Amino acid sequence: MEIKRAEINDMEMFTAEELNFGACCFFTEDRTCKYFFKINKREATLFTNTKQYINEVIKEFLFYSNFILSIKDEDGCVLFVNSQSQPYLFEISKIQPSQFYINEKKLENCKKWIKHHDDIFIPITIKDGKCISLDGHTRLRAALDFGYTSVFVYLDEYDEYIFYFVDEAIKQQIFSISDMELLSDDEYKLKWHKFCDDFFNSLP
Repeated sequence: MEIKRAEINDMEMFTAEELNFGACCFFTEDRTCKYFFKINKREATLFTNTKQYINEVIKEFLFYSNFILSIKDEDGCVLFVNSQSQPYLFEISKIQPSQFYINEKKLENCKKWIKHHDDIFIPITIKDGKCISLDGHTRLRAALDFGYTSVFVYLDEYDEYIFYFVDEAIKQQIFSISDMELLSDDEYKLKWHKFCDDFFNSLP
């Protein structure tokens, strides 16, 4: 069964508050099972309406949030322990984006739950001495808007295509989060989703 990540408009399955937390809401492709991970610093609690596909959804969640050290169910039983992630503080202005745009609606939602810079963890890789954000660009822009100068980053796995995305960002004069263009939800889907679809559809 395929596990899907919820989008900010999936209001029929999740509350607005749950969706505000970004990559924390998931469901099965038949939409019968839903999962919400509530994050507290580097721990998460899984709330779900099923006991099916728990390992699969944890794997999907950690793809976006590999800084998490442990995951429990709502009864406090440990489901997962991660000893690999070692986040450290890094200056926001020195992080090279791998995307071009910020979704204004996602940014607005993101700002509702961020209270401090240590609420933010960004997956990165390092290439040629440069810190590259693999995901979390909306969180980085929110941090910047709040006046934070640094956030926690952690080294994570990546696909080689990320460097093509970085090269394209640099061609568009995007060297830091402040250079990324703010778009409405519709514009974001049109421009960013189209870029991604065109790229992945061109692969052999």
